[in-house]
Amino acid sequence: MDNMINNVTYEIIELHRLLQAWFRGENEEPLSCLLAHFAPGYMMVGAAGRVITLEGFEKVLPSLKGSRPGLIMEIFDVKICQTFDGGILAFYREVQTQGEARTERWSTVLFVENAAKTQLLWKHLQETFLS
Repeated sequence: MDNMINNVTYEIIELHRLLQAWFRGENEEPLSCLLAHFAPGYMMVGAAGRVITLEGFEKVLPSLKGSRPGLIMEIFDVKICQTFDGGILAFYREVQTQGEARTERWSTVLFVENAAKTQLLWKHLQETFLS
């Protein structure tokens, strides 16, 4: 279980590191490197309730590069809720800070393994703002 929580925590932090760099305009890697973390059919329900598909996310990401200079994304309280053959359901808290503005959200993510069982891919994400 220790190795599993380490892998899940690493993947959550790594994706947020890439997203933070993208939004800050500091990421020189191609968009494909970021999108490689997502499984086909990925879907997200954002904290405000908006549904975003992988195709929609891929379409909007280029316009968001450099849109949030100074953004800081931090991850806390990663927990594994359930494991099953080929996947993991996990839970974590995300804090975003930009200047004086700070938001926090709980997130539940469904990971599936890639075909080679060497990488966890994001399949579904549900966010809820903390009040």
